[in-house]
Amino acid sequence: MRKILSILLFLSSGWSSSADQFGNAFSQITCDQSGNVVLYSNYDGGVLNINVDVNIPNLKIGVVSYEMVTINLTGPFVNNITEVQFAGYTTTTHHHCNNSPAITSIVGAPPGTDTLVFMPTSPLSNNNGYYIIICNYSCDTVSNQGGCNTPDQIVAYFQQEFGGLLRYHYTQYGCWNGTYNISDGGNCCISTLTPQPVALFSSPNHICPGTCTDFTNLSSNASSFQWTFAGANPATSTDVNPAGICYNTPGTYNVSLIATGAGGSDTVSLNNYITVYPYPPPQGIQQVGDTLFANLGATTYQWYFNGALIPGATDYYYVATQFGDYNIICTDENGCEVESVAFGVMVGLSDMRSNLNGINLYPNPVAGYLIIENLKKGIAADIAIYNFLGEKVYAAINSDEHVVDCRLLSPGIYWIELNTGEGIFRGKFIKQ
Repeated sequence: MRKILSILLFLSSGWSSSADQFGNAFSQITCDQSGNVVLYSNYDGGVLNINVDVNIPNLKIGVVSYEMVTINLTGPFVNNITEVQFAGYTTTTHHHCNNSPAITSIVGAPPGTDTLVFMPTSPLSNNNGYYIIICNYSCDTVSNQGGCNTPDQIVAYFQQEFGGLLRYHYTQYGCWNGTYNISDGGNCCISTLTPQPVALFSSPNHICPGTCTDFTNLSSNASSFQWTFAGANPATSTDVNPAGICYNTPGTYNVSLIATGAGGSDTVSLNNYITVYPYPPPQGIQQVGDTLFANLGATTYQWYFNGALIPGATDYYYVATQFGDYNIICTDENGCEVESVAFGVMVGLSDMRSNLNGINLYPNPVAGYLIIENLKKGIAADIAIYNFLGEKVYAAINSDEHVVDCRLLSPGIYWIELNTGEGIFRGKFIKQ
């Protein structure tokens, strides 16, 4: 313990060697010349005479002991004391000091500034110290203190009670004897460090264009926040958990957060954190007879009639049965939606046959064989079928067959062209 203590003293400001009136050598430390909190702690109690010989405004004094102690306050600046508190054990039959008092008391404090608190809970947990404030006898936080507190627990308790800055802490095991001058300082500067803020957050970060996301703040030891959202609306926020941050344009975007607390600030900047997917392919609705067709290529389809979802209508086409407005919502492979609307759809006005100047195609839609009706007998025709992209997928030259096998065609919308020599007839049909 002495080796650790000597290192601590060497590193501290205002260090020197001194001795009390009994010749007991001790190390003299002022941890912070601007501090206004001084602490004394021991195990054996006794009579603690404190001479306030330094002009320290708003002076606060804390004392901890296991056995009874009398705290006598004197000196030219004693009226600078605004708080003096004893915190320790309540009663004990142990009296190791020749001058052990019968009860714990505070003498000489300005009126209304003195407080006795017995066995308060320590606000700081240290496995080497006790969970309530009862005694402290060393400047050691890393060794078991045998039922007493570690010095950081003592400082944490009085900082909780007083606030302010630690000027020094004087600690020993044995009895208090003689006079302890404020100007003499103490022998321990171990304190509680204010924890540094840590900035951290999460959010759904792969989204569709034109949608919004919410951010969850996972920061610690911070009380205020400054967010920056590149490419978003809004672009900044001071909310703890910003919600409704909207991105309209595909791309990748940076997000940064500055978290600030009593221990300073911390910044986390995540480049390309937000990914806004590309726009889904545009949609459209075409009507062939009573059948409505959306563009092929979407991952999912859902049809609506007059704003209400049509159960089970999840194909790229839908046979309309009522007059009204129809719309379809399609999603792409990223789950992004696109919508198309057809207003005032009229149905039941034809027999679902496509008419090519008197030449009919049926059934339409077709699952197997497409029948060409009203083509003059004995007249051969060149037959060509094109898909929705304009690619020829079927051809028959000088054919007098009036039936086309469509079983191998993929579902979709097709154009058929008949060239009879007397004219070219074109029409559209749907393969289911």
